[in-house]
Amino acid sequence: MAEAFLDSTALIEIIFRSKRTGAQVVAAIPPGAAKVTSQYVIFEIARGFFRSLLVLYNKSLAMEQFSQLHEFAHSGQQIFKKYRREVMLGAFDDYFSLLEGIDAKVTTGQQLAEFKGWLGPHIRRGWRKLEREAKLINAIGCRTDLPAPKTRGDGCYDQKLPTQECGTPKACGLDQYLGNQATSLGVLLDELCQIDDADSETKRRIKSLRRLLEGPRGAKFKGTDCFACGDALICHESPSDSTVISKNKKHFEPLCEILGRTFQGYPVRETAG
Repeated sequence: MAEAFLDSTALIEIIFRSKRTGAQVVAAIPPGAAKVTSQYVIFEIARGFFRSLLVLYNKSLAMEQFSQLHEFAHSGQQIFKKYRREVMLGAFDDYFSLLEGIDAKVTTGQQLAEFKGWLGPHIRRGWRKLEREAKLINAIGCRTDLPAPKTRGDGCYDQKLPTQECGTPKACGLDQYLGNQATSLGVLLDELCQIDDADSETKRRIKSLRRLLEGPRGAKFKGTDCFACGDALICHESPSDSTVISKNKKHFEPLCEILGRTFQGYPVRETAG
């Protein structure tokens, strides 16, 4: 059976975003193709997108009005956290999209309570769906012991991810994967270096992948190098005959071309904010 490999953007939008956004991803999947993703994708979502949702929910508990929460998402604290800001504003968009779909009218005084009442269960359901939405592969040997978020006594969510262990060879299978796949990853690195006018993200990916490949096997490496190589590792780990589904055409299309994968993007809906 044909397979459609979901990167983090695609998996996020099927599980967490509005029905309209999720439908765009589903429409990009080839007819009859089985959905596949990886444990690496799950971990990437957990330490990025999902953590941002937890921050938003926890902050909502300290606010008295919805407008204050919205101001927090737009505040100076988020200027240098562009991705976190986009996640938060996207959550607002999805909430209002849901209200429009059921023709619900919420007063200004009810907004914050209603939003919290939606976001909390949305977070819990989404976490449970992460490992159920698609078949999981784990050639890289990424961590599988990710804890579900827990509620503290003050009502806030807490999730202790093992990110501090990233870079320790025995913590996951990346070091072994780098050794086993050194030849093909080396070819990928060489091809990335040939991209004209590479953007800053691609340049970081090149530097990090080079350090990972040149580092002695069995030695500690920078966990941030693993994170910076995320798109390259995700694409490399995807089944060779699969169609890679991603919103990130700018970076995944050239990666798929280098690695001989089929790429399929889908329309991008901007966050209104």
